[in-house]
Amino acid sequence: MEKEYSKINFKDLGKIDYLEFLALQNELIKQKENYLLFATHNPVYTVGKNEAENFPFAIKTDRGGSITYFDEGTLMVYFIFNIHNPAFFYKNVRRIVSKFFENFPLKIFYDKTKPGFYIQNRKIASLGFRYENNRSKHGISIHINPDLNNFNKINPCNLSGIKATSLTNEGIKITIDQAKNLIKPIIKEVFNEA
Repeated sequence: MEKEYSKINFKDLGKIDYLEFLALQNELIKQKENYLLFATHNPVYTVGKNEAENFPFAIKTDRGGSITYFDEGTLMVYFIFNIHNPAFFYKNVRRIVSKFFENFPLKIFYDKTKPGFYIQNRKIASLGFRYENNRSKHGISIHINPDLNNFNKINPCNLSGIKATSLTNEGIKITIDQAKNLIKPIIKEVFNEA
């Protein structure tokens, strides 16, 4: 395992305004330490820079991907890590999300053709990153109990025929805090934290 993952600084930001988070991320990325940030946000639509002109109402970000929606029912897991091999790092992040979903009796799969985790045609988690100066930004969103009415005003990640779903919508009762407690040891295990 790559030694840069030997120490991860876990921080729980609670509910934080998305623009405030972006400012914090821009400060943390200048540092050399690995930060894993848990957060939720007030209702917000965000979009990757390549599709920003198609969605002027959304907050433009420098991550990959298209439009998505976050709110207090979305568990955000942000990785501000030292990265020397983005493909290896991304594979590990996928493993984390897969292992997290193994806790539930649902047929959830990763689709590399439209990156994300799905139950049939219902999206339940998204991944979006940017790498600069050997550092990662942004992360994953896991739909615990977001407002699906707001979410489904858009096509998640601008994919036709795809709707958003959540663990709650699929019959799983779990809180944001319980989800954090489930995923934290998985992150430590996958990244082999010392």
